[in-house]
Amino acid sequence: MKKDQMTPKERMAAFSKGNEIDRIPCIPHMGVTMAPFINIPLKEYYHSAERMAELELALFKRLRHDGVSVSATLRGVAEAMGSKMYYPENNISLMEAPAINKIDEIENLKPSNPEKDGKLPLVLRAAKIIKDSIGHEVNVGAGLAGPFSTAASVVGTENLLKWMLKYPDKIHILMEIVTESNNRFIEKAAELGVGVGLSDPVSSTSLISAKQFKEFSAPYIKKNVDKMKSLTGSSISIHICGKSKDIWESVMDTGVSSFSIDNVEDLQDAKEIMGHRITISGNVPPVDVMQKGTREDVLKAAKECIRKTYGIKKGYVLSSGCQIPMNTPMENIDALMDAARLYGSYPIDEELLFSED
Repeated sequence: MKKDQMTPKERMAAFSKGNEIDRIPCIPHMGVTMAPFINIPLKEYYHSAERMAELELALFKRLRHDGVSVSATLRGVAEAMGSKMYYPENNISLMEAPAINKIDEIENLKPSNPEKDGKLPLVLRAAKIIKDSIGHEVNVGAGLAGPFSTAASVVGTENLLKWMLKYPDKIHILMEIVTESNNRFIEKAAELGVGVGLSDPVSSTSLISAKQFKEFSAPYIKKNVDKMKSLTGSSISIHICGKSKDIWESVMDTGVSSFSIDNVEDLQDAKEIMGHRITISGNVPPVDVMQKGTREDVLKAAKECIRKTYGIKKGYVLSSGCQIPMNTPMENIDALMDAARLYGSYPIDEELLFSED
């Protein structure tokens, strides 16, 4: 296996400018589900900035992946706005109750304060610890739910989908408040010098139509993107689970810098439709391959992703199609990194990449 010639930070800086790099970037989609790696229960991770940072530092020491981030989780901003969360001892958090249950309560909502509300201060503190420790070697980021997914956790997904049809004007008020909450977090992240990525599963066309996305989600993603650009000159990445092909053009129009796509979509299609405008990442299956597969399965799936995106204009980042589940063997995540070095080292060995396994 070839050794890396660049630090992750050097690699991503060159990658963003379209300059020569030693290998394609690789950023496994990790986070709280990896808490067992440092032998702590997930509940402890959620409640400690130090534990959040400790996990990311330990993972970076092992993997040397090309981007490290800590996430406010899909419900972090909603919790900061008043939604109630339940934290099992050793499982991902669950929403116990939305912040509001009645449409007329929307106008009483206030944007969250990321320095005081919910777990947001912990996430910002963890990001600072990580950046102070390894920021010279790797880009550090913070994750947020997209505005539409946050809105779903503020009022409940069922209410959101119903109220979009019955009370569209009220939902736009909700979206403005939620978007301002995200923007306030983005301001603090920018002050720390960390990037921001959005995860927006409720914006998937598995749940809403392309028309609804264009009206209720895309304009507010753009406001988050515009805020980050105004503060740092850099944009925001986004991940949308499930089906998303019908909204790819609308997503690109928001100004995001990269799009992480689920493994239910095809990278060849993504390359043809989006690859000339934004960076693509994904989409090694997180469950069937990363969690349940063998090392050979991971190498084979990663090779196929690199092959499908070969020659992409705006670049490709090897990653899992969604967050890597609990109980995924670390050896399989090692294999994902190894695949980037084996099949993605420059100059690309076309004979190896296009050979039949």
